[in-house]
Amino acid sequence: MTFSVVIAVYNVEQYLEECLNSILVQTYKDYEVILVNDGSKDKSPEICDRYAEQHSQIKVIHKKNGGASSARNAGLKQASGEYVLFLDSDDYIRSNDFFEKLAEKRVSQPDVILYKFEKYYEDKKVFEECNFQFPQYTEGMKTGEIIDKLVCQDALYCAGWTKSVKRKLLIENDIHFKEGIIGEDQDWYLQVLMKVQKIEMIDTSFIVYRQRDNSVTSSWKMKNLTDCIHIIEKWNENIKKEQMDTEMRTALLGALAKLYCNMLIAYSRFKDSKKKQYEVNIKQLSGLLKYTQNGRVRMIAKVYKMIGFKGTILSLQILDCINKLRRR
Repeated sequence: MTFSVVIAVYNVEQYLEECLNSILVQTYKDYEVILVNDGSKDKSPEICDRYAEQHSQIKVIHKKNGGASSARNAGLKQASGEYVLFLDSDDYIRSNDFFEKLAEKRVSQPDVILYKFEKYYEDKKVFEECNFQFPQYTEGMKTGEIIDKLVCQDALYCAGWTKSVKRKLLIENDIHFKEGIIGEDQDWYLQVLMKVQKIEMIDTSFIVYRQRDNSVTSSWKMKNLTDCIHIIEKWNENIKKEQMDTEMRTALLGALAKLYCNMLIAYSRFKDSKKKQYEVNIKQLSGLLKYTQNGRVRMIAKVYKMIGFKGTILSLQILDCINKLRRR
């Protein structure tokens, strides 16, 4: 079995069939689909069972609701493919040669195969292509150099559905999605990057990433902030103490610096006044800003150096207001 596609399913009766049909039309047929019904209360369980009855390559796991991490971990335990893909149940694959393209990259036995996506804004019925390109791979390029270039080109995304990962790497290193946290994809992908030896990239958008107002990722709460701080603190410590060459360490800290900047931007937009109690934690992580040549990170680093934390947050708020006015 070449590919195992793990799909966490929770109350997506409106989208699930489109997701499954986009897999079933793939021209490359050596795959399995593992649907993990995570305690859905709509018709999703019936749709899962119907597709499993009609298609032998589809398996279904029914479990109590435990969240996306729990569902993905349950699916991974049942997977048998050489490579694992995690697909969100409200997204879908845009072309029927996706698995073929992955299989072509599989020949060189990479640990991770990256691919691109396009956003679909459901309310406007509008598609938006990726605004980044993967770096050109040259023979002999080290993993640390690739990660650094991905960060610099804003092409490093932690989402589980933006990559195919060798199952052996996940199993042997006990890499799983941490349950009970928000931002589990960040934590999971940093685990992967710590162990990866070879990365391949396909500079094509294959996944349609649906933007829904009521999706899990559409709103920020205090737990988003505290979990994000926890993840960055944890990996800042782990990366610095782990044995690795300087180039790889710098690249991973650069990846963390990008996550830190994303957190600063989210913090500047977050309205809850209780967020101020975490300023000290965030300030203590500002040293990460020196670790990458990414344009956005460098800009924020310069601003931070000149006017500090509060000035940087105010600047981001002003910039956000200007961008909103431009979009009107």
